[in-house]
Amino acid sequence: MFQRLRNPALKTKLNQLNKRINKLNDKIENEKHLDTLINVNTYDGTFWNFTSSFKRKKSNIPTLKGPASIAQTNLEKANCIADSLENQFQLNELHDKDTETIVGNSVRCFLNTAPKHFNDFPPTHNNEIINCVKKLKKNKAPGYDGINNKIILNLPYQAITTLNIIINNIMKFGHFPTRWKTATIIPILKPGKDPTDPVSYRPISLLPSISKIAEHILLSRLNEHLDENNILMPEQFGFRKNLSTTHQLLRVTEFIQEGLNNKQKTGAVFLDIQKAFDRVWQDGLIYKLLNYNTPLFLVKIFHSYMTNRKFAVSVNKELSHTKTIKAGVAQGSKIGPVLFALYINDMPKQYNTIISIFADDTAILARNKNHNFIQIALNRHLKTLEDWFAKWKIQINAEKTEAVMFTTSRKPPPPIKINNQIIPWSQECKYLGVVLDKRLTWKPHFLYIKKKFREAARKFYPLIARNSKMPRHNKLLIYTAYLRPVLSYACPVWGYAAKSNLKILEKEQNLIIRKICLAKAYFLNRDIYNSLDYPSFKTFIKKLSTNFFQKLNNHTNEALKNIPVYIPDLKIKRPRNILI
Repeated sequence: MFQRLRNPALKTKLNQLNKRINKLNDKIENEKHLDTLINVNTYDGTFWNFTSSFKRKKSNIPTLKGPASIAQTNLEKANCIADSLENQFQLNELHDKDTETIVGNSVRCFLNTAPKHFNDFPPTHNNEIINCVKKLKKNKAPGYDGINNKIILNLPYQAITTLNIIINNIMKFGHFPTRWKTATIIPILKPGKDPTDPVSYRPISLLPSISKIAEHILLSRLNEHLDENNILMPEQFGFRKNLSTTHQLLRVTEFIQEGLNNKQKTGAVFLDIQKAFDRVWQDGLIYKLLNYNTPLFLVKIFHSYMTNRKFAVSVNKELSHTKTIKAGVAQGSKIGPVLFALYINDMPKQYNTIISIFADDTAILARNKNHNFIQIALNRHLKTLEDWFAKWKIQINAEKTEAVMFTTSRKPPPPIKINNQIIPWSQECKYLGVVLDKRLTWKPHFLYIKKKFREAARKFYPLIARNSKMPRHNKLLIYTAYLRPVLSYACPVWGYAAKSNLKILEKEQNLIIRKICLAKAYFLNRDIYNSLDYPSFKTFIKKLSTNFFQKLNNHTNEALKNIPVYIPDLKIKRPRNILI
């Protein structure tokens, strides 16, 4: 009516009605949200589905600056990132003619003489496949075929039998299905990078779910061979059963701390391998598999598995053109990490240094009272590694490689080099998610974790804030499941730190717990924890560390066995002091 008559009184009335409608809409939405907050629970999965949406990073890809033009539409963005990734999945321009000739001849000889089919492989059975299917996670995103894990979990027995026949034929003929070698890539912005640069996006590969069942079967055959023959170097802790980043960090920390206690200096170089997984020389990997006497049916399958892989980038469900991968091990696969570990398994060692590896995160350490001895030992090892990396087409990023001299001395240590480039000595370095400072006080690490914890807590603020209507037990569950692991990560390594430094993290837990409980300023933290029957931060990290060290005593890994066994003593700083 206002549009027709243009009466100011009608305009006022219209605005009033619109305001009332908006208020009612807000009220309905608030009531709906409140109802959800109150009724979510862990029994039917609604709690985890609801809270996980707060954990996810929501990032819209802005206009991208391509090499030739600007990408504005979703399709243009997808193609722009795909072009960038295609350049990433290429061999490094490093050449060693003798090695290339030996590898090329060996791989060609194998492919020409390998039988067309194998009869000596351990076949899979329906029960093994059913066990693999049961381990699938329901909410994982599907690959390009759209077949998700929920569908596979509900397959009839007849379909399992068909899948069993397919996988046995894969092993018999040494051929991995071409359709299973195409990945859908979801680009995720790397922290702190320019969102308009296509190189700033990390590829998250989604592979067909059925292919992962076949991978699981093949990986079990490969691991059986590796374990029986004790092939993997003990210093490699990545993607291995009963080994974690905490184990490797403990090994490094014990080595450094023992040196500090004996008035020795420890020099450490933390290497940055450029595009490690994406630029593996595939023929070089096949050559190494043959040298490790890997069953020939597996070698032939892995050759088929790695060659002619393809990918397409998805941006808001718009797919780029399909691109070919010319190097590397498959992103997002089960087999890829183990194949990479085998590729770098013959990394050279030195008698006067130790090497620490978790996947591609590599560190070398040398210890002595004399700076010059450490410099000579590290430079000698780095020179050996330089030659080995070049031989196997592995590129070291000297700019991102860091070095720390762990000592209480202020005297500047002599320089070390890699690829004829001096590596500057740093006061601290982040390794496997933990900040190691030159005196191992752990304060820089705690400040880093404090910042990281607050960023994580901010995502859940609408749920755990004082004015949130979510029940207290659910708020506490959010803290336990999502936030406390940020604070306690690798606590057996740093739990012996000074009480004044540990309080940095303890205060963060206390603040959140008080917020969850709507505690007044005069309430004591001790009374709050007692009323909740919830462990304090100190109690919790001590319990975690006790369990960790108890299991460590029976560990079979040779590198872990070399950690000195000692009785905790508060007069001497060592990680096991947290047990006192």
